[in-house]
Amino acid sequence: MIFRSLKMTGFKSFAESAEVEIDSGLTGIVGPNGCGKSNIVEGLRWVMGESNARQMRGSEMDDVIFSGTDKRPARNLAEITLHLDNSDRTAPSEFNGEDEIEITRKIERGKGSNYYVNARPARAKDVQLLFADSATGARSSGIVSQGRIGAIIGARPVDRRALLEEAANIRGLHARRHEAELRLRAAETNLERLDDVIAGLVEQRDSLRKQARQASRYRSVADRIRKAEAQLLLARWTKAESSLAESDDALRAARSLAAERTEAAAACATARTEKAAALPELRETEVARAAEFQRLAIGRDELDREEARVRDAIERVIARQTQMREDITREESLRSDAADAMERLQAEAAQLQQQIDEAAPQREAAVTALAGAREEANAADAALADAAGKVRAAASTRQALANRTADLERRIASAEQNLAGISLDELEAAASEAATALTGAEVDAEQAATVLAAAETALADSQTAFDTAMATQREAATHSARLQAEIDALGYLLEGPDGSDDTPILDSLTVSDGMEKALTSCLADELSAPAGTGETAYWRGGGDAAGLAPPDGSRPLAAHISGAKELSAALAGVGIVDSAAEAQVMQAELKPGQALTTPDGGLWRWDGFVRRSTAQDPGAERIRQRQRLETLQAELVEAGAAEAGLGETAEAASVALGNAREAIAECRAASNSAGAALGDARRADESCRLRLTSSRERAEELQATLDTMRADLETAREEAEGLGDDAALAEAEAAARSVSETARTQLAEAMQAESRLAETLRIAGDRKTACAGETGQWQERRSGAESRVTEMKSRLAEAEAEQERLSARPDEIAARRHQLADCLEAAEASRQQAADALAVAEAALAEAEAAQREADAALAESREQQIRAEGARERAEETRRVVIEQISDKLGCAPDGLAELAEAEDAAALPELEVLEDRVQRLIRERDNIGPVNLRAEAEMEEVSSRIESMEAEAEDLVAAIEKLRAAINKLNRQGREQLLASFATVNGHFRELFKILFGGGTAELQLTESDDPLEAGLEILAQPPGKRLQSLSLLSGGEQALTALALIFAVFLTNPAPICVLDEVDAPLDDTNVARFCDLLREITTKTDTRFLVITHHRMTMARMDRLFGVTMEQRGVSKLVSVDLQTAERIRDVAVA
Repeated sequence: MIFRSLKMTGFKSFAESAEVEIDSGLTGIVGPNGCGKSNIVEGLRWVMGESNARQMRGSEMDDVIFSGTDKRPARNLAEITLHLDNSDRTAPSEFNGEDEIEITRKIERGKGSNYYVNARPARAKDVQLLFADSATGARSSGIVSQGRIGAIIGARPVDRRALLEEAANIRGLHARRHEAELRLRAAETNLERLDDVIAGLVEQRDSLRKQARQASRYRSVADRIRKAEAQLLLARWTKAESSLAESDDALRAARSLAAERTEAAAACATARTEKAAALPELRETEVARAAEFQRLAIGRDELDREEARVRDAIERVIARQTQMREDITREESLRSDAADAMERLQAEAAQLQQQIDEAAPQREAAVTALAGAREEANAADAALADAAGKVRAAASTRQALANRTADLERRIASAEQNLAGISLDELEAAASEAATALTGAEVDAEQAATVLAAAETALADSQTAFDTAMATQREAATHSARLQAEIDALGYLLEGPDGSDDTPILDSLTVSDGMEKALTSCLADELSAPAGTGETAYWRGGGDAAGLAPPDGSRPLAAHISGAKELSAALAGVGIVDSAAEAQVMQAELKPGQALTTPDGGLWRWDGFVRRSTAQDPGAERIRQRQRLETLQAELVEAGAAEAGLGETAEAASVALGNAREAIAECRAASNSAGAALGDARRADESCRLRLTSSRERAEELQATLDTMRADLETAREEAEGLGDDAALAEAEAAARSVSETARTQLAEAMQAESRLAETLRIAGDRKTACAGETGQWQERRSGAESRVTEMKSRLAEAEAEQERLSARPDEIAARRHQLADCLEAAEASRQQAADALAVAEAALAEAEAAQREADAALAESREQQIRAEGARERAEETRRVVIEQISDKLGCAPDGLAELAEAEDAAALPELEVLEDRVQRLIRERDNIGPVNLRAEAEMEEVSSRIESMEAEAEDLVAAIEKLRAAINKLNRQGREQLLASFATVNGHFRELFKILFGGGTAELQLTESDDPLEAGLEILAQPPGKRLQSLSLLSGGEQALTALALIFAVFLTNPAPICVLDEVDAPLDDTNVARFCDLLREITTKTDTRFLVITHHRMTMARMDRLFGVTMEQRGVSKLVSVDLQTAERIRDVAVA
């Protein structure tokens, strides 16, 4: 990114808007003391994210707002805008989408400040990271404010290390390491909290066990309530069934009456239907006869229309006949005209043929005369051209031979001079020396390449060995961390639940062959008691188990148990069998003290006690955990020893890798030098060989050219001497020109005569052809007219026949009209008869409909009675359905299962409903007296147990995360050390060079002190100005200290260049000589980097070396104003004026 300008409004003493253009090169800011120059530097730092008011020379951040003067009021808002050029796209990704970036910071009194990037709100952290990624920022070494030089001189070595960290660009690493450490502490805190939560869940699980026992009592009372409710519902069900049976009888009687009245209504409906069925046929007959009458009437009308159409057709036929007769007359006239035209064209064609016959012989004679004249003219022209060519050729040849002779003499002299200037002996000697040098350079380059290949192979092997060692070491560390985490978890699980120091005898046992459940089924809770002594219970040794042995056919359990002799008597009579069925059979034969168990945890004792195996056994699980803990502890010891050995291997591999990198760097440098020397030798050899070859070819070419040009010169001289007399050639040319002009005149006359005759023949022939064409066209017209006349006569005969046919149609139409009139009278009588029959049938249908309405009324009354009976049955069914729902809701069964739940074989034997309801209420009160019950206690206990297991897994994940964070912190530290050491070497080199430049000699160096860890070490400065001994920085003079501090600042700056550097009066303690060196150094840095400098100064020499100046004045007390001068432009104007 490139800094373009800084615009301030209301910031400190800049009450009005002021803009500083930050152009390339050196920009100076000058002005008297106290006028506000340093406010520009602080404004730049403020907009770049400075958040400490003290760094801005204030007690709070509102102090940066213009506070007013005697004549101007205070402002409530300060704003600074910084313009950046991002055309190179080096900004962070979230700001890298535009070519220009505008960063604005605004502060309002009492409301804090806000940041904007391209007019969009942004966070202070975003702005700080934006500049940090560009090696700059509010507190970077590139912004040297007043007092910074003294601060560096008086700082502790540890504080000076910040300069190296900025040069190494590891401040981000510090931030990430700090974040990782915070995450590590948070993870450790979360692990502690998780342990506390697990302990709380264990207590919750114990409480849930008590709640589960209370829930069991609650379920017993609930079962009794269920039985009483089943008896009550059974009684209600029986009553509902009897009510439903009575309503069914009443409904059947109502339905029987309704059926009888339905039959009567159906008979009436049948009679009405029969009468109604006869009506459609009568209606159809009446409609058919009316339609017939209508059809005949329409036929009569159609005859009238047909008669009119026939009259119209006759008129059209007569008109067409008249038109055809006129067309025939016209076509016959056209045929006569065509015959006349054909006769006239034939006569004209005969006259044209006579003209052609007369002109043809005359044209042939003219053509012959033209050919003779053309031959004579061509011969005269050839003779003239030959004579003129000889004259011109003689003059041209003589001039060409003179020019050629002079040119050949000049070229021969130049070639002889060039040939004398070629020295082949010197070129051959130089080519021989270049070939010898090339052979030596090839040998050196081949040797360097061989050494480099060997070094690269060694580096690859070292890198592979180092990566393998580090990967193995990380895997070993991860494995150790996992083992330790599992050991810690198992140790926590195996601690005493009551916090006592007594160790359960269970923890000292060793069980083989998976007999943990068999052991815990026999001794159960007794295994939690300690051996020897205890507060409440313990195992005491010395018990006599003589005469007690495991049952026959079983294996002794004691053979699988070791580590606790106190249990020998308790286990003497316990045997192991393979299955529960086998133990069940053998239990009856057990003797006192004997017992049988199975590997899955079942128990059968001699006194008849039986315990079935369970899926989970805490005692057996504790034994397995204890054995797992011992195995893990042994593995952890082995893993620790292996990790230590791998660490030594990784360290050795790291040292070998460093040595290999140094070796390959030296080999690569030697190879590059040898390659450069080989390239130079090859170029020199090729250049010498090319010059030698070119010179030889040039000498041979020049010699051949000389021989050729000398021969050409002799030939040219001989040709010049052989040229003839020019006067005789001129006389011959004049005679040939006279003969040629006469022949041309005769040729023109012959051409005119031949042209006239040819034109006459052409015109006659064209007209003859046109006559033949017109004759053919008139012939076609006559033939067409004849064919059209024939066609029209045929059509005229057809029209006459059509007229005769149409003339007979009116008589036929009159006869058909009389016939239709008779038919219409008969159709009208038939239609009236059908209408009378239809009226009689409709009257009979009305009587049948009245009878049907009376039958329907009686049927409706019977149906109402049926509906009332159905309503009574529905109410009975609803009561029965409600009882079914109550049975389903409360008991979850069908009515058929009530007798079984109520434990009643006959429902009639049950008490009255009131008695049953009182019994249910009494049991409900008894259940309520139990109090609140957690019916999900058992399920919740299982959930809590699963949560405990889940949290234990989370604890393991946290342990792994803690190990990863520790590894990440170690990696960041290692990376920071590498970058810091590399930057220290670079900064130290730049510091030595800059010290010599600023002091004009002497030596200086930087040293890391106070710690072997570079991240904790201090930075000590040792300087030896010219003529003095090596001493620390505090023993130098003020000017020497300032120059040394500047050398250090610029050394850091060159190591990690920033886009902008601000120097606030750093030249104040320097004399003129040192100021000149300081300015030379600034100019040199601007040529090496793209950094833009802002220099605040009072020194005239520094001002004179600037590219442009900004002046800060205070015309009004307390209010700063900015003016600018471009010195380079001013110099150009001055030079133009002087010139």
